[in-house]
Amino acid sequence: MLSDGRTDLDALIDIEVFTSDGERLGKAEDVQDASFRVDAPFQPDYWLPLKTVASVDADRVLLTFHREQLDQYRSDEPLLA
Repeated sequence: MLSDGRTDLDALIDIEVFTSDGERLGKAEDVQDASFRVDAPFQPDYWLPLKTVASVDADRVLLTFHREQLDQYRSDEPLLA
């Protein structure tokens, strides 16, 4: 649990999501089971596996993959744990 009472997973909500090569994908908006939803600008939202999160700072979720690998990880539905 974080100092403000949120769990680690809650800390993802409303934070900008970036690939490992610095490309902004959108904001993390929801966490369910083994995935989180990305609110992507000008395109449909999608889900990514939590295992793709490399680190979380106060203003940035950094992923483990490059932008060109996004299609390998994104899903239209949350992943089951």
